[in-house]
Amino acid sequence: KALNFINPDELSMQCILIALNRFLQEKHGSKMAFLDGNPPERLCKPIADHIESLGGQVILNSRIQKIELNADKSVKHFVLTNGNIITGDAYVFATPVDILKLLLPEDWKEISYFKKLDKLVGVPV
Repeated sequence: KALNFINPDELSMQCILIALNRFLQEKHGSKMAFLDGNPPERLCKPIADHIESLGGQVILNSRIQKIELNADKSVKHFVLTNGNIITGDAYVFATPVDILKLLLPEDWKEISYFKKLDKLVGVPV
């Protein structure tokens, strides 16, 4: 429900109680918190503003087709599905874990850091 950014006065507390009940049954369920506003405004925008304040660029609504590597296995550039090539000093991209597994370059799949992805299971929202 939070993903729809429904105002609190338009939402039944039954939804909140069901969610809390679910989270509190998890091992670390008591370690939860709530944002004091909607996620794009209170979480995403400050992160994007910080990146841009340091000279970075935030590109939204773009799909990565491939991560191209240099000979040393570092990122050369990202190829987007629209054909654009994105180059930079550092890269961050947000994607579901299942998509990340598909995009992971073959040369990275045996690196211990990335092998940990094998244990991650995507959860539909």
